[in-house]
Amino acid sequence: MSKSHNIVQNAYTIPDFYMEYVKKYPEGHLYYLTYREYRDITVMFLKHLTGKIIYKSTTVNLPFRLGTLAVIKQKPLYTTLRNMVMDWPKSKEAGKQIRLFNEHSKGNRYRFWWDRRTCITNNKTAYTFKPVRFIKREVARLIKSRENDYFERT
Repeated sequence: MSKSHNIVQNAYTIPDFYMEYVKKYPEGHLYYLTYREYRDITVMFLKHLTGKIIYKSTTVNLPFRLGTLAVIKQKPLYTTLRNMVMDWPKSKEAGKQIRLFNEHSKGNRYRFWWDRRTCITNNKTAYTFKPVRFIKREVARLIKSRENDYFERT
């Protein structure tokens, strides 16, 4: 029996997308952009989407029927204490196991959710969405300061 390995593709970046763009619209074409122009437009668009998702609690419909993207909250379903998340710093300090109750968010857990039910891409379960650290930290800051709240997924 052979052992199966998970193949992980490194994340695609703006230069990767620009290489595809230049193949489609080479220099001299009406829609040709330099790398700097392409990067600036892309970064501006991504900041706009990020602002809608994390500051305005909007569910964004991705283009080309790629699904929707949002931050959602859920009440965790704990059946036993063993299923609860450990608060490691407090546990180490106290010398015993202390569980995390998410009191700062009224017991809710928050996460980014990519709804792929309307997505028409092949092998869509093989793809993941992972926001950069700054975005995750900004959502955590908004939740802890109670500046923003997100919709509960049903």
